[in-house]
Amino acid sequence: MFSRFLNHKNVLAVFTAVAAFAVMSYADGVRYKDRLFAVEKAKDVSYAKDVPHLSSLHSLSETLLEETDQYVYFYTNEKDVELKPLLMDIYTPKGDSEKKRAAVIVSHGGAMVAGAKDDTDQQTVTYCDSLAARGFVAVSIEYRMGVTLEGSGLTYSIDSVDFARSVYRGVQDINAAVRYIRKNADNLGVDPNRIYLVGNSAGAILSLENVYITKESDFPTYIQKKDAPDLGSLNVYGEQGVDPHANGVVALWGAVHNPNIIGENKTPVFLVHGTDDETVLFKTGRPLANASSMVLNMLPNSMALMASLLKLDIGTPTLYGSFVIDSVLKAKNIEHETYFVDKAYHEFYDEVEYEKPVRTKVFDFLYKLATSDAASSIGKRATLASVSRVQMLHGNRSFIVSRGMGLKFNVVDLRGRSAMSGKVSAGESVDLSALKNGVYVLRVQGERAIRFGLSQ
Repeated sequence: MFSRFLNHKNVLAVFTAVAAFAVMSYADGVRYKDRLFAVEKAKDVSYAKDVPHLSSLHSLSETLLEETDQYVYFYTNEKDVELKPLLMDIYTPKGDSEKKRAAVIVSHGGAMVAGAKDDTDQQTVTYCDSLAARGFVAVSIEYRMGVTLEGSGLTYSIDSVDFARSVYRGVQDINAAVRYIRKNADNLGVDPNRIYLVGNSAGAILSLENVYITKESDFPTYIQKKDAPDLGSLNVYGEQGVDPHANGVVALWGAVHNPNIIGENKTPVFLVHGTDDETVLFKTGRPLANASSMVLNMLPNSMALMASLLKLDIGTPTLYGSFVIDSVLKAKNIEHETYFVDKAYHEFYDEVEYEKPVRTKVFDFLYKLATSDAASSIGKRATLASVSRVQMLHGNRSFIVSRGMGLKFNVVDLRGRSAMSGKVSAGESVDLSALKNGVYVLRVQGERAIRFGLSQ
């Protein structure tokens, strides 16, 4: 019966209506806030060549892989390496003509021994797809994982220094990812001043360390382990000649190895954490207190005897979680945002109750960063603007600023296209009457973005 209605005229009418609705929905949407685009993905893009990866996989890892089909990267030593590229997947909004888009680099979790850039068990792929659909260039990165496992028989241990060295390698890699995006910003259609990080667990630790660590000496000297290879400088791999630091961070249950590295750094951060997190502690302590049981729980029932006899002692360095970072930022009066959930555990964004609130808060924070004009040049960290000194006048037909000289301004429509730009100084009125009716976003250097409408 339905086929009777599928004549040529009706099909054309339906197609036209759907196309018109799609265009109307797109025009009514807001870049970086609403889903506007289909998404394209470029897989396995190399962002650093000839990077030494640990290569001598431990027999316990081989057993876990054989029995459970899961990779847990334990190695026998650090001297055996294989030179390989570091890879990223790049998600872009299909058909988007904007050339100065905000970019977000997403880093998965996994305690520095597990996880992948396309791991669907975490939110990495979901976040990248959602961000690209909103007009961001979203990037999921591979970073080096693995720690040295010592011992024999059924008794093994991991030293805290080995975890610290793994984190150092991860910071080298995330720095390289930021430099790659910034160096290739023109080709990627990215604004080099709007590169942000979203990290989950271990990825959150690396993301925070990226913005707060400026030199090798910010790491404890003990990571230069005797009889282990020198790790090299923080920025030895990948593109050179550009700033390795991101312009903002979302840290999902993250931490830093030393709160003193924060200094007076005003990079905007959003801290998300559960107060009962036992994997990356909300306050201070050694992470992965439950790591041994986690590994043992991975073993199938067929290996129950081995699990009962296996002794795995995992040492980790002390980390300072979101509570401490928040306290330091408050004491220094550095603007930032938090979402702390009482009694919540690790990675609670998988829980039905919190999945949508976490995602909404993360995307809202990134929207505010992407639509602010706080970052004025490469090498200057973005800061969240304070009270706006921009005032709209005469039914939004003009605006005036109360401070500054020669401030850059830009007016964009809701598709992210520039409609007007220039410079303005304190006391000058800028006429906007030449703009067509519609909704726009005004960005004045150093001030919060202002959304305004024009009508007859």
